[in-house]
Amino acid sequence: MKALILEDDLLMAELLETILAGLYARFDACIVSSVTEAKQAWEPDRFQLVICDWNLPDGSGLDVVRYIRQQDHEVPVLMISGRSDRESVLAAAHHRISGFIGKPFKVEMVRDRLKSIFPPEAEPDEPCEDLEQMLTAVCNGHFQLPTTLEPSEILTLMERPETLDATQLAERWRDETGLTTRLLDVANASSYRATGEPVGTLAEAIRLIGTKMSLNLALGLAMDATHTLSDPRLRERAEAYQRQCEEVGRHAQQMFRKLAVSEPKAFTAGLLSRAGELVVLSVLQQYLNNGGSLSDERIEQALGDWAQPCGNRLKVVWRLPLDLRELIGAIHFLPRGNARQDRIVMRAASMIGQGQGESAECQRLLRFAGLDPEDYANAKDASE
Repeated sequence: MKALILEDDLLMAELLETILAGLYARFDACIVSSVTEAKQAWEPDRFQLVICDWNLPDGSGLDVVRYIRQQDHEVPVLMISGRSDRESVLAAAHHRISGFIGKPFKVEMVRDRLKSIFPPEAEPDEPCEDLEQMLTAVCNGHFQLPTTLEPSEILTLMERPETLDATQLAERWRDETGLTTRLLDVANASSYRATGEPVGTLAEAIRLIGTKMSLNLALGLAMDATHTLSDPRLRERAEAYQRQCEEVGRHAQQMFRKLAVSEPKAFTAGLLSRAGELVVLSVLQQYLNNGGSLSDERIEQALGDWAQPCGNRLKVVWRLPLDLRELIGAIHFLPRGNARQDRIVMRAASMIGQGQGESAECQRLLRFAGLDPEDYANAKDASE
């Protein structure tokens, strides 16, 4: 399903995209911010859903609705506006919109309205896609990782947003890979537009987005049912990767503290170090949901062939800062002769996390970084 999202508030558009991605398994969005861009993007039969803001920099969203209705009388149109007076609602209804939601809105309300005007089960049936094509599409596009957070947990936090700050939320969500990648993605889209400078930690992303919007994005992800790993083989692998990521991040943090070096991106790098594998596992689940079948050997082959290219591509798509990408890269491979202390620490943390703390190579790296190898000989056992 392809949706046209017309919204000049970038954070609001990203929230709508998050909600949509959690509802529709085969989802793609085209986000535009003006009447002119919307008319340029619109083509009959290209979109199955339109979400349209009312007040735009160069006119009214109703102009776009009129333009669309001249060519398509059936496509569902959801109007979102801060104008909720009777006259505005009647004016929108005159142009045969499918639903109207006033701002500010609740995530649950948008989900319910979308489900009523375009039920997820109404997505057109398609033949089972080729797995290689699905993985190629992910590498060339955008992908949303799920979170393990429960909606009830987020709703409880939303009852008292004024008591939460970015540091508290970042600490609460520090192990959530899917949420971290999404908030970094949204924050960097906004940051690039404003200053051209990316952010690289969860706390920075929450500060930039704001607590309320971060909670809304978290709720949208928590309600995502399209990326759930229901196959036990895939779920077991994902849990193992997640544990390994958290362990690498914790070891790296401890090492930097011992060296009295500040490296706020160390845990984030560890947490995102297996993002490629997690994306591949999510695609494999979608392949199964579409009627495909997978042997254990095929699962391992897909992970071996696609985890690295997917991970590398999505680090760019998610707009991760270059230094964060380089820290993640060092976890997997450190070229001979690289004398950067932070890269050496990340590689050593990765080896310890994989139970290789007593290897000659890991001990060499620890000494080179200025750490005592004896302190890490049994580090993995101690963390379990």
